[in-house]
Amino acid sequence: MKRFYLIITLALLASGTIQTRAQSLKDLLNKESIEDIVNTITDQMDIIPENIEGEWEYNSIDVKFTGDNALMNAASEVAVSKIEDKLTEYMQIIGLKEGTFGYRFNPDGSFTTSFLKLELPGKYTFSSEEDSIELAYGSTGKLKGVKMKATAKVNATNLELLFNADKLMEFLGKISSSSDNQKLAALNQLISQYDGLKIGFELKRKAK
Repeated sequence: MKRFYLIITLALLASGTIQTRAQSLKDLLNKESIEDIVNTITDQMDIIPENIEGEWEYNSIDVKFTGDNALMNAASEVAVSKIEDKLTEYMQIIGLKEGTFGYRFNPDGSFTTSFLKLELPGKYTFSSEEDSIELAYGSTGKLKGVKMKATAKVNATNLELLFNADKLMEFLGKISSSSDNQKLAALNQLISQYDGLKIGFELKRKAK
C-alpha cells in the first residue's frame, strides 16, 4: 500500500499537481537515487509483523540520546562518538560483527537471535502506540527469562532496534564467552555517566 501511495505521489509531483516549495522533483532526482527516495518516503513503516518478518543481519552499532534530558547537540555528538568507538572495540573482542549476529522474525510470533554458533529463541510482541518490540527469550539457555524492549524503526531494507543501555549491556555480557570483564566494566562505567541513553543495532535485511 505504501508503494502505491509513493507511485501516485511521484506521478503528481511530475505533473505539477503538487507544488514543492523547497525544491522540484527534478532537483530531488538529481541529488538522490530512486532507491534513496523510496527508502526516505517509506521510512518508519508501521511496526507490524509483515514489515518485520524475515532475516536481519548486523550492520553497525547505534547510539542515541532520548528524552528531555538529552545532551546539547554538540556535546551529544562527542559523547555518541566516544561510546560508539568503545562499543565497537568491545564488539570486536566478543566477536559480534557483520556476518556473526542477526535476528530472524517468524510469522508465528517467534524469533531467533543468532550469534556465532548460538541460536537463541524466543517470542516477540509489538506495541504500535510506542513503535516498540518486546523480545522475550525462552526458559532455557544463556538468556533464560530475559526480556528486552526496543524502540524500532523499519523500512524496506533496514531495521533499527534501540534498547535501554543497561539492558543491552546485560545482554552482551550474557552472550559473550569473553573473559575480558575489565573491558566490560569500563564500558559499563562510561555508559552509566549518561541519562536517556539508548544503544542498539542497525540491521539490514538479509538477501534471499
